[in-house]
This record gives sequence, C-alpha cells and structure tokens, in this order.
Amino acid sequence: MGECRDRRLGRCGEDDLALAGGYLRVAETAARHWIAQAPDDLLPLPILYNYRHSIELSLKWLIRKAAQCALREGYAGEEDLSPGQLDKRLRTHNIRRLADCLNRYLALLDLPKVEQRIDPESWTQLNWLDSEDATGETYRYAVVGHGVGRAPARSVQQNVNFYEQVNELHKLAHLLWGGYSAHLGEYEDWQIEYLEAMDTAGY
Repeated sequence: MGECRDRRLGRCGEDDLALAGGYLRVAETAARHWIAQAPDDLLPLPILYNYRHSIELSLKWLIRKAAQCALREGYAGEEDLSPGQLDKRLRTHNIRRLADCLNRYLALLDLPKVEQRIDPESWTQLNWLDSEDATGETYRYAVVGHGVGRAPARSVQQNVNFYEQVNELHKLAHLLWGGYSAHLGEYEDWQIEYLEAMDTAGY
C-alpha cells in the first residue's frame, strides 16, 4: 500500500467544532472527486452523511457556546443551562431539535433581534435536512429500525439533483462551522473584555 504513516488521533482541546471541520473537509474532498470524475452511485450517501454530521456537530458546539454566554451574562431563567443538562439535551442526533434549541439559546443573549434566531435561509435548509434524515441513520445505513420495525432506509428510489443538494449543504455547513461560530466567539470575547473592564472599574 506504499508508505505507511502513523497519525496521532485526538488532540488537546479537541471539541465538536474541530470535528465538524474534519467531517466538512472529508465531505468537500469526496464531493469534488464525485464532480470531477465520472459519477459514482456509491458516493452520494457517504457525502451527504459527512455534511450532515458536520452540521450536527456545529449545532451542538453553538448550543454549548450560547449557553456559556447566557450564563456569563447572569441568565437565571427557566432554561436549565447546566453542563449536565446540556449533555443530556445534546445526546440527540435530531437536526430539528438541535436547531430549535439553538434558537432558544440565541434568544437569551444580548444580541440584535435579527441575530437571536437562525437566519431564514439556513432554517429552511435545516428543516429540509431533518425531513431527509431526522435521526442520523438514513444517510448512514441501508436498513433502519429493529425487530418488526426494520425497514429499508430508502424504500423508494429517488432521482434527485445531487449537485444542487450538495451545494446547499456545503453552504449551510460552512456558515454554521465558520460563520456562526466566529460570530459567537467574537461575542464571547466582547463579554469577557466588558466584564473585566467592569471589574477593574470596581463595578
């Protein structure tokens, strides 16, 4: 197999956003290959799965970050933002539930009204993705369910514009991973600087 190179798995500070970037890179690489070469019917589902998983992990990172920011601002409302409750909430693979959760948490922050929700275009794409693969299994397996509920993941063959689907997921995955995360990161930096300045001033 040629030269064998060892690689260390995992690194200090690895989190959901870092892994989301990795899945996104794999999806991009495979999608470019699919576009450049003769279409290969075995590649579309793995490509869609990697984009979907990147989106799921980015949503989970954003939810945690929004919760941290809300607590830093002194939030003490009905939402339980404790790390333990977040861990329970984020065990789901359901895109719609994660998107709903992120919307609720963004609304807790001192952001302009338009930034307290996922933008409409991304929201539409997230809902579409959830309708295609609500549990994270449809793109991953040929058969889903257990016992009498076992059934083909795709019982009806569909003819789709794969290039269009990939293009939309590519934009969504990049926006969540690179855009929303950067915006929340900047907001967090502002929070910390503001609180430090207030503390220094004796407030």
